[in-house]
Amino acid sequence: MNDNIKVKGEWYFEFENGSIEGPFSNFITTAGLAKIAELLSGASAPFLVVGDDMADGETINEIFRKPVSAVTRSGALIRYRTQLLTSECNGDHQKVSIYLEAAENAGTGIMLNLLKQPWSKAGNTTLTVECRITIQGVN
Repeated sequence: MNDNIKVKGEWYFEFENGSIEGPFSNFITTAGLAKIAELLSGASAPFLVVGDDMADGETINEIFRKPVSAVTRSGALIRYRTQLLTSECNGDHQKVSIYLEAAENAGTGIMLNLLKQPWSKAGNTTLTVECRITIQGVN
């Protein structure tokens, strides 16, 4: 599992005689990192997906999915907030994820992240679930 987001820039120069110089590393600018955050926060159809399985890897056995209620961005911080009403997603759960470019159907979309953490929600509770993604430079 990769807990850090890393963006790497490399340059190569290929000459007509077939010789190649590189890789030459560069840094991603502050404006470039902000653009990555903007693109991520603007991805279509984000959904909150909940699973009860304990399988390893980048998998989730879906038992619930709901469109994200709000996506906001402040600089390099993106917040995905979803409100679960008293009738929704009650019980004990093992996983939660944000899917992008998803639909109402289970298994659709691109899994952005995955939290493997036991959590519970009671039927008499309204719960707001917030996922925060921060895009930052790596030294």
